[in-house]
Amino acid sequence: MIWAYLMHLGRLMWGDFGPGDGGKCIITDEWTFDDKVWHSISQRLHDQGRCNMIVMDIGEGVEYESHPEIKAPGSWSKKQLAAEISRLRALGFEVIPKLNFSTGHDKWMGIYSRMISTPQYYQFCTDVIDEMCELFGNPSLFHLGMDEECFAIQKKNPLCIIRQHDLYWHDINFLIKAVEKNGARPWLWADYIWHVPENEKDFVENMSRDALLSNWYYGDWEEDYFDEARRGYVALEKHGFEQVPTGGNCDRTREYTEENMVLTVDRCTKIIAPERLKGFMMTPWEMTTEIMLPRHEAAVDRLTEAHDYYYKRG
Repeated sequence: MIWAYLMHLGRLMWGDFGPGDGGKCIITDEWTFDDKVWHSISQRLHDQGRCNMIVMDIGEGVEYESHPEIKAPGSWSKKQLAAEISRLRALGFEVIPKLNFSTGHDKWMGIYSRMISTPQYYQFCTDVIDEMCELFGNPSLFHLGMDEECFAIQKKNPLCIIRQHDLYWHDINFLIKAVEKNGARPWLWADYIWHVPENEKDFVENMSRDALLSNWYYGDWEEDYFDEARRGYVALEKHGFEQVPTGGNCDRTREYTEENMVLTVDRCTKIIAPERLKGFMMTPWEMTTEIMLPRHEAAVDRLTEAHDYYYKRG
């Protein structure tokens, strides 16, 4: 069973570039990541002994040799990232790369966020996937993101880019093949299946059966609010997809509860057959900074509670 913790190395997964730089989309935001805070969080995960996987949302947090033009000021070198991967593995964690290729979370790409579905974009995607697979030493999984690619999420952006229909599936399958070429299994968010009920047939016909899928929900599982996301878990199970349900302690949701992770374990073990339930992931959705350390510490504790609840209930 996967018991994963999502950490943020990069932070430019939200927002968009404004018109001030003439469309060059150069990353000028100082990279925000506190090494000492991350060491504290990872040590807490190790000491509690329940987490066995770290999913690193890399984004602009490393300087890519293949595309130094998207470098963020202060980001890690590949040597620094490799050293951290080695340290985490020495602590017993499996370490998995994550790059979000959703058009709703692509500010980290710099100018390539304005080149979606062009030859330059496809080359960029191939380059950074290859580079991270090499750096992570042929990981077993590679998380491609792909959540919230919809107008509702982007409506405040200066530029909205949303792929649909055959183009959407072409690009997802392109990314999946790029990961599989490196010997990794693709892992994706699955919101496409539950944002719109009519998407279910389209999803089932086009999503690779080799993909590992994650729905997510961070509230109190009250049925009047959770119908959409609950439908996603049920639909994926009905059609035989393997899942890693994702909970969190994100307090910006209107149904926020500290018990979300335990509730996610409780509900999803009733929905998903054991042979298709591959684990759970905890997502605090906070940056790795000193001011957010208490939120991360609470997230680690909630993951421990959920892990123990799962095995206690058998």
